[in-house]
Amino acid sequence: MERLYSLQGLRGAAVLGVVLFHMASVEAKYSGGDLLLPALVNFFQLGVDLFFVISGFVMVIVTRGRFQNAVQTRRFVFNRLSRIYPNYWLYFFITLGVTLAMPGVVNTSHGSSNLLMSFLLLPNDRVLLVMVAWSLVFELWFYLVFTGLLFFREKHLPVLLALWAIGLVAFNGLANWQDFNPALKIMLHPYALEFIAGSALALFFYSRHSAKVPTAWVWTTLLIALLAGFPLIYGYKLFFAEGLVRMLSVGLVFGAVVGSLALLERRKLIRVPTFLVFTGDMSYTIYLSHLLVLGVIGHLWQRVGAWPDSPWDNALFLLLMMAAVLCYGALAYRFFEKPVLDWATAYCARTFAVSPRRPQTDSAK
Repeated sequence: MERLYSLQGLRGAAVLGVVLFHMASVEAKYSGGDLLLPALVNFFQLGVDLFFVISGFVMVIVTRGRFQNAVQTRRFVFNRLSRIYPNYWLYFFITLGVTLAMPGVVNTSHGSSNLLMSFLLLPNDRVLLVMVAWSLVFELWFYLVFTGLLFFREKHLPVLLALWAIGLVAFNGLANWQDFNPALKIMLHPYALEFIAGSALALFFYSRHSAKVPTAWVWTTLLIALLAGFPLIYGYKLFFAEGLVRMLSVGLVFGAVVGSLALLERRKLIRVPTFLVFTGDMSYTIYLSHLLVLGVIGHLWQRVGAWPDSPWDNALFLLLMMAAVLCYGALAYRFFEKPVLDWATAYCARTFAVSPRRPQTDSAK
């Protein structure tokens, strides 16, 4: 699989944005009324949308040349499931332990969870035990659809993605996904348009046409997305919406950023900061664990006590929150997530070995 550092750097930026967004809630709860984080951090909840765009891009990368191949399809399914579940289950059981030890601490404002559905990451009408895992339910749906696409010829992928997108746009233009049962809410939600946008970008990236795009156009696209697209999204508060307009607008703007940076990296015109790349590597661990870490620091803040007339307690605990999230993320990635992924990769290579193709003889031609 080709490694694009721009994608990892964007993953890192996305997860830091999500952490900042949730840090604002902790600050509001424990600061005693004074706030340092501005309302601007509401924008950063769109880090999840950026994850969806990147996910679509990556799915095209990992499946190139592997369509209509039963062994490769099994490898794809195993790799996707092993990427999602083991790390998620760690935080499921940690959260479950906290819930059993201290009832009323977890998800107190969102009602009880269906433990079996939460464990399996299946759609249901209750909040998941690990609240941020709602996005993983969407990811699993995207993976399921992409698995189905692997049974077709690879050259038909653009048409199939287009049909998926057209169907979603048509449905969401005429009906409301919220009127359906939990499973259909996932299947019909326009979030998939962001995943499709990422997939379409990857198809363009690997096509012969991408090399013909003038570098000046690439830079212009990136600047328009950052200097016009981001302010418009914030100005219209699209992060508070869940409908078609948000998904199309955010998908277009974030897609422009992802595609532009990938092209600029290929042309060796940018270098992604190492810190963001490493944060991107551990972004899944950070995403799953950060609410627990923030909760611990929040309770520490509560014990110390707020200083309503001083901003220094805010500054101290906000820095402590971010440092704790990153330090825990680095340790958990190094000693749990990465070893599990390495084991899964080795197991997949042994179990789903791809037989080398036999050279054709003259009689077989």
